[in-house]
Amino acid sequence: MAAPSGQAPGAAAPAAPAVQYAQLPSFKAAKHVNKRVDLPAEAYVDLTAYSSEAGEKARVALTTKFARRPKFNTSGENIKVGVNQFRVKTVPYDKDIFQFDVSATPVGTRKTKPGEPIKDIVFKKCWESKVFQAQLKTLGYPVIYDGAKLAWAIKDTEIRCLIDLDVDKGKPAREDKTNEFRFQVKATKKIRLASLTAYLGGKTMWDTSVTECMNFLDHLLRQGPSENFKLIKRSFFNTKSQTSTLGTCIEAVKGIYSAIRMNESISIQGLTGLGVNVDVSNQAFWVGQPLIKLVLNYVAFMAPGKGPANENELAAALRPIRGGAAAGPAFAELKRLARLRFVTTHRKDGKNEEYTIAKFTGGSGYGATGANAHTVKFDRRDPKSNDPLKTTKISVYEYYLSEFKIKLQFPDLPLVETGKGAYFPMELCRINRLNSYPFKLDANQTTAMLKFAVKRPGPRKDEILKSVENLGWNKDPYLKSFGIGIDPNMPMIAAKFLKNPKLVFNKKDLNPGTNGRWIIQGHQFAEPNKVPLKSWVVGIFEGSSDKAAVGRWIQAFVAVYKGHGGKVENPTPLILEFNNTRSREEYGASIQRMFTETGQKFQAAPQIMLFVVRNKVSQPYETLKCYADTVLGVPSQVMLGKHMGSPNGQYQSNVAMKINAKLGGTTARAVPAAPGSAKATPLVPPKTAMIGVDVSHSAPGAIGASLASMCLSVDKDCVFYTGAVQTNGYRVEILTPENVHEMLEPLLKEWVFRNKVTGPENIFYFRDGVSEGQFSHVIDFELAEMRKVFQKVMQRVPKITVIVATKRHHIRFFPERGDKNGNPLPGTLVEKEVTHPFHYDFYLCSHVAIQGTARPVHYNVIHDEVKMSVDDLQRMIYYQCYQYVRSTTPVSLHPAVYYAHLAGNRGRCHEMAGAAPQPLKKAGSQATTVMPPAPKLRPMGKSAHPSQVGQIQRTMWYI
Repeated sequence: MAAPSGQAPGAAAPAAPAVQYAQLPSFKAAKHVNKRVDLPAEAYVDLTAYSSEAGEKARVALTTKFARRPKFNTSGENIKVGVNQFRVKTVPYDKDIFQFDVSATPVGTRKTKPGEPIKDIVFKKCWESKVFQAQLKTLGYPVIYDGAKLAWAIKDTEIRCLIDLDVDKGKPAREDKTNEFRFQVKATKKIRLASLTAYLGGKTMWDTSVTECMNFLDHLLRQGPSENFKLIKRSFFNTKSQTSTLGTCIEAVKGIYSAIRMNESISIQGLTGLGVNVDVSNQAFWVGQPLIKLVLNYVAFMAPGKGPANENELAAALRPIRGGAAAGPAFAELKRLARLRFVTTHRKDGKNEEYTIAKFTGGSGYGATGANAHTVKFDRRDPKSNDPLKTTKISVYEYYLSEFKIKLQFPDLPLVETGKGAYFPMELCRINRLNSYPFKLDANQTTAMLKFAVKRPGPRKDEILKSVENLGWNKDPYLKSFGIGIDPNMPMIAAKFLKNPKLVFNKKDLNPGTNGRWIIQGHQFAEPNKVPLKSWVVGIFEGSSDKAAVGRWIQAFVAVYKGHGGKVENPTPLILEFNNTRSREEYGASIQRMFTETGQKFQAAPQIMLFVVRNKVSQPYETLKCYADTVLGVPSQVMLGKHMGSPNGQYQSNVAMKINAKLGGTTARAVPAAPGSAKATPLVPPKTAMIGVDVSHSAPGAIGASLASMCLSVDKDCVFYTGAVQTNGYRVEILTPENVHEMLEPLLKEWVFRNKVTGPENIFYFRDGVSEGQFSHVIDFELAEMRKVFQKVMQRVPKITVIVATKRHHIRFFPERGDKNGNPLPGTLVEKEVTHPFHYDFYLCSHVAIQGTARPVHYNVIHDEVKMSVDDLQRMIYYQCYQYVRSTTPVSLHPAVYYAHLAGNRGRCHEMAGAAPQPLKKAGSQATTVMPPAPKLRPMGKSAHPSQVGQIQRTMWYI
């Protein structure tokens, strides 16, 4: 989508210059970073590139680039909140821990590619072998193991042994000794915990020694629980965990989230500066069941009402098409089952090992019936011959019949193939429980998951404390051995309560208090639409309502809109019905008719188009929005037909807020509630602009472009935001230089045009969706590129403060005094004990949670040039959450980011139609796959009259 032109209203947008932009580098995190630990931004900066003397200044600059906390809040009321981060009471900072290297050397000739390292699974099998475990027990103290090549203990030691993995499992040794290893565990360095306490106290900067300390502590914390639970990333699950069905194929399982964190408490008496964040974790898994049943259920699920009803119909559905030349659509769905772990069920000796599905056999080469137990054959040593080299062809069906006396019931089904080329019939396989389901849930599954996961603060707190009990810190022999003590009681920590703002409307003000919501009836918008509403149209689709009902609703709506101060010159829009519209082309023709007939009737292009539909689903919503935005360049509003029959004042006020914003107005602005304080301390410094940026990605497992969206405030109170959105490569989180220029430049020109000055003096850049590992990239690439745009447009660079806002964390607060549900009141601020020891960050609850437990927003000020005081910055962020133009509640996230998120969602409607892009093979010595360039979005108003081009882009079209 093209960004605003920045020209005067009515002027045509200039053609974009052909500019060559630099490409983003390939971002890589620093080496040896454990992703299960919450680490600060410095941990992800790779300092190895700055080892030379000439690079020392650059290295120092890297380690000190992130803003430090200037001070703590002093204006808020002192309160206390419980927090689900449990205090680490004791850490032997005066002691060293020995770190060991684990190595395995093959005795025989292993079948590996040249230079290919031994896989971690080999190390793990050697570690778990009876031979090695017997030697471990002789030490008299525990050894922590990371499952790969590192281990830790409190003493220096070395263990060497010869391990045959076949013999260890009771099998005969192989003649070529390909499964025999020389296994060695040897101490190679000391982990100095004193370096960690030095960093926590702000005495030294981050280095590899601190990374090693946190890596050790993370593995120590997980060693005990991992013997009773299955560890998936940062969460523990087991088969006794609470579950809820999400259908015949998927189930929700409740687990325990656990992560060790550094925090601002090293200076508090008796605290170590470390805590363990424990929370409830909810995840989707495949249902454990016979594989043949799972496949049947899944194929039926992917084709509702048309799927197979039994195993025989399943075999028919999975057969190839076009005479065996290509796989059918049902077979293609089976690729989602790859990587599932399963056990076989046919061995009577109980030695049914666990395997992983590599793929299902299929495709060409097996005839019309496809690959199955009859058609797939392999060479088998002839058991009747004394010649060991003599083999005979045998089918999978014949093999199981002769070897195990099993006559397959469903031999026509495709076979399961493992990574080592073994074939297994589906009916002899069973899927284990706790196989992660990594794909996006559908609407029904999402609803069921939310119902299972959402809990009020009281029950959630109980679940967290139960999780702590299950982790068993006080009984953990590993923690005890290393001298680590954790308090299992939920701590009450210091917090602040910020006073709520006053909302200023056109004629009278409103104090919402601590309720977190207010009634807008009786209040006029702070800024109504500047141009009176004259030319507008309503389209009724799918028989969702009728002209009479819509006419009555419009009459009532106009009265409500005028009551809020809206300017309406013509209270009677054109109303058209389209009951037979079905396809995208038919919707497009219908909208074009609405545009044309409105122009003929009112002698002016529509200022806004209203669509009445039956259901809130992607179609026709996306088609209607796409056509109105990109073809006609007219703001639009979609409404449900069920609301037309009985006009509701609150619903009409909600619609009025959206329409007002799309016509250039704003709802309210926030100021300090105390008398006279607004004049003494302005909420926003003069000549200030807010920028919000978000990058969204396609669903897991889907191939789709990432979308970058940017919104910029263009009024003095930072209430009204214009926006732009564009594709940003594939799963690229950092804005490309091209997007920074093509989105920010026209938005900035619009600010200059509206404010009649050369440009803003202060910029607050709110960035959503980046982790600590990307903070440095935001500063080095996005901020650097923005400075170029400011210099180009304004011939100077303003002061810029960069703030990362994120809700992807597991910190929750349980206040002494909360709302009726037990959640923190809006204005609850926490900046101690769960924050970084000295970085500039804080947690803010600015809203009232409608359901469940409130999730505070974690704000990280990573770069600060504006230098606003801590109290004023936190107040500004909190108050602006009350200025969200389409709501009568404060929102949980700063509006700049919220609007960018909405613009990104709308951008999905502007994607070019067509098949998903296919990965390309990259030429070279090593064949790799790369994605083709992401196609641009449809430009806004591409077919609009020249007088219309750019008009929609000056509105809050994405609301």
